[in-house]
Amino acid sequence: MPSSDDHRHCKVCGRVCPADEETCSTACATERARRARARSTYTYLLYGTAALLLVLLLSAYLR
Repeated sequence: MPSSDDHRHCKVCGRVCPADEETCSTACATERARRARARSTYTYLLYGTAALLLVLLLSAYLR
């Protein structure tokens, strides 16, 4: 049964928000941006650590 409601749920808190918005308020938009930056930082840190370990293992192997 199709719904006639045109709405979404906030990506941060889950409250109902307009269909053209991804967040319900500026506070949720700020929190979403903060989470995205934290996720990006974590990803760079993870890949950097893996690359460093790979370099260390290869340098020990090639000695």
